[in-house]
Amino acid sequence: MAVASAKRELVAAKGAEVEREELAVEELQAVLLERLEAAYEEAKASWRPEIAAPTNWWDIMAVGPFSAPFDLGFPKPNPIVRVGQPLVIFSVLFLNPAGPPAPSPMQIVGGALLPYRITYNTNNVITMSPDATMSGTVTGNLAPVPFILNAITLTPNTPGLYEVHLRAQILTALSTTMVPFAGYASRVDSIHASIFGPSGLIIRFEQPVRFDVYA
Repeated sequence: MAVASAKRELVAAKGAEVEREELAVEELQAVLLERLEAAYEEAKASWRPEIAAPTNWWDIMAVGPFSAPFDLGFPKPNPIVRVGQPLVIFSVLFLNPAGPPAPSPMQIVGGALLPYRITYNTNNVITMSPDATMSGTVTGNLAPVPFILNAITLTPNTPGLYEVHLRAQILTALSTTMVPFAGYASRVDSIHASIFGPSGLIIRFEQPVRFDVYA
C-alpha cells in the first residue's frame, strides 16, 4: 500500500509539473502578444505614407526557442537545451492592417475567416536527417486581428544541432487549383517597433530557428 501510495503521489506531482509548464507557456504567449501589440502601436504612430510601394498582405515570423522555467520579464530565447527538455517556438502570423485605400489587407483576408496551415519541419544538421518527432502542422482560421500566435512545443530526444523551418499557407481555394498565399518564417530575436513598417514586416533574418541539444 505504501508503494502504491508513493506512486500515486509521484504521478500527481508529475501532473502538477506538466500543468505548471503549460500555464507558463500560456503566460509567455500572453506576454509576447502584449509586446507585439505595443511594438505595433509604436511603429504605427511613426508611419509615413509611402508612394508607389507594394503592400504586403501578410507575413509570418518565428520567435524563440524558449525553454522552461520562463522568466516572464521578458525572457531571451535559449538555444541550448538538454535531451528531454521541452522548448517552445512561437509562430506569429501577421495580417497587415495598413494600406490605403481601404479596406486594408487585414479586413479583406481576415474578414473572410480563411483557413491557414503552418508546417514546421525539424532537421538534425549534424546527421543531415529530418526528425519526424519534432515536425508537424498547426491549423486555424484567420481572424480580423493583427497577430495570430501559435505555441509550438518540441521535446528533443537525441543530442545534436537542430533547425526548424516554419512554412505558412493561407488556403484561399481548398477545392480548386488556385495557388494559396504561401511563405516561410523569418526568425526574430526581439520584439520592438523597428520590425514593423507600413508595408508589413520590414526586418527579415531569413534563417531558421536553431537550437543545440546536449545529453
